[in-house]
Amino acid sequence: MVDRRTVLKGGIAFGSLGLASTVLGQNSTLAVHEFDGGAYPGSNDLGYWAGAGSFANGDGSGAVADGALRLEYDNAGWFASNVTEDVSEYQYLTLRVRGDAGGEESQFRLKVGGVDDLLADLTDDGIGTSYSTVSVDLEAVGADLSSPQAVRMNFWEGSSGAIDIDRIAFSTNPDGGGGGTTTPPTDDPTPTDTPDDGTDTPDDGTDTPTDSGPGWDVPFPDRPPEPDALPAASEITESTTVADLSEHFDDPYYVPRDFLDYLPGETGSKNQEWTDSQKAEEFGYDVSAVEENVGDGSLTLGDLGTQALPYVKQLAENDFPAHATVKLLPRLALLPDEEEDPGVHDDPSTVWDETGGPTAATNDPDQLIQNRWPTDARTYQPMEVQVRDRAHDQPQYDDSREWGSSGNLPDSVYNNPDNPVLDAATDKVHPATGESLGGDGFTANAPMEAEVRIHETSGAYLNQYIKLKNTSKVPYFQDAAVIWWLGPSGNASNLSDGHWNNPHRPSASLGHPQRDVIEVNHPDYDDLSVYAVRLANHDEPYHMRTIYPNQSVAMEIGTPVSADNWSTSEERQDLVDTMLDSLHVELETNLDRNDDLLDAVDLTYRVPN
Repeated sequence: MVDRRTVLKGGIAFGSLGLASTVLGQNSTLAVHEFDGGAYPGSNDLGYWAGAGSFANGDGSGAVADGALRLEYDNAGWFASNVTEDVSEYQYLTLRVRGDAGGEESQFRLKVGGVDDLLADLTDDGIGTSYSTVSVDLEAVGADLSSPQAVRMNFWEGSSGAIDIDRIAFSTNPDGGGGGTTTPPTDDPTPTDTPDDGTDTPDDGTDTPTDSGPGWDVPFPDRPPEPDALPAASEITESTTVADLSEHFDDPYYVPRDFLDYLPGETGSKNQEWTDSQKAEEFGYDVSAVEENVGDGSLTLGDLGTQALPYVKQLAENDFPAHATVKLLPRLALLPDEEEDPGVHDDPSTVWDETGGPTAATNDPDQLIQNRWPTDARTYQPMEVQVRDRAHDQPQYDDSREWGSSGNLPDSVYNNPDNPVLDAATDKVHPATGESLGGDGFTANAPMEAEVRIHETSGAYLNQYIKLKNTSKVPYFQDAAVIWWLGPSGNASNLSDGHWNNPHRPSASLGHPQRDVIEVNHPDYDDLSVYAVRLANHDEPYHMRTIYPNQSVAMEIGTPVSADNWSTSEERQDLVDTMLDSLHVELETNLDRNDDLLDAVDLTYRVPN
């Protein structure tokens, strides 16, 4: 993390950078937002996509009035404005801003050009109760100005308040004044970034334009050639390099980016019981060797400490693909031997004593090897992002389906007795094929274990908690997985209250999925519905979207229903057993996004988390 407070401001600093004549002699400004027109939300003054969510005003996206954007927050809220052009001629990002109380610079994070920190740690300027300019010296904090991707603000720092912003700009002057110039983007203004909200509560992914940009069917790159096999386990040693494992480690798989963008200690550790920095020290992970050698593939497994080598040998013994192995190395190197608790998103007030499981999948599935893992995206070019974020971006680019987005589903979805997901949960049949799922209780298409719990966050609110453990020898790519079960009915309201907990990422804010989710009332069971969810990850690399061997993840669905409906221990035990017995998990295979299930059960409702 850059300590912005160690960076000098003023004439001496400018002179040392050779910028004194430019700054003192003239001011050049590129306005990102003036908030004096009708473009926001939807786009910024440069013609790129811009939006926000989870704020307490303006239907979640803030409200523009009198030439300023007002953002009211209560430990929630994200703002993102894409900037995918070269802004290296500008040294500063400037915000003309005021706060309701003052001091709000310590209450939200700013992310731009790969730099992500509290605003207070990126500037010496403070936010007052009247308008003033807060500037961030982008060169000093090490931002990538060749394509900063987006200006983002995340407000999940435990504070409540409000700010008004009447100007966001790149400038050669820290005051950000002078006549601004706004230049349209040279490329199509189709959004090229997906907002990263800093929590498990992202945007709904459906508000961006669909009338331009490339088509949905993105071909998988021809490289690498088949077979994509690791060396024999006996040949893999501490001296084995990343390039030895896969010659295509950088093209098209971008492994250096996956290491360097998320080095231990450079990313926050929100909600992580055991941080990456602590793991790196425990396992002997050589950060300097990674920085120096991963770019050309000469980084060795020995440089990664005690964990990477045995895991890679295990994957080689089980015919796991080489391209996926090198993509996962940044997390394999920090993966403990013991199972980590996936944790909870919100601390419950009460946890029921009654639980379902843990139990193994009753259909005894064969080990699943997902042979082709998609490429990552080094840039935010639409073609690359669409491959990486195939499930998340599907509503944006796929016009073959009618997509909805709402925390409260329409009655036509909730009360649809013909939805095959009902029989899928109760009769254990596949909703797309009608074939038996092969077991009488919890089923899955890969070896795993499931456990069901109920948490109360108040007397009138239940949280369905489903924990899944990978019991095989190989990792599972979780993106586009579909999960369904029979649980307490929430009357199709507040489905946005759901979270996916995966402890194997630097922070709970990274690698998070959105969800395509529906609830269907079951006419044969009082107070019970079938829930179906498809995970839709975005932005972060695959090593944060993975269920690792002997490790667990968990899904939560908040349900506005009173615990009094299950007042006795017998009734509660019957509920969690029913949830477990009806549960099915279908991991994606063949990069098909599980589209057959999506269509069969009409799982086309993107719900913001």
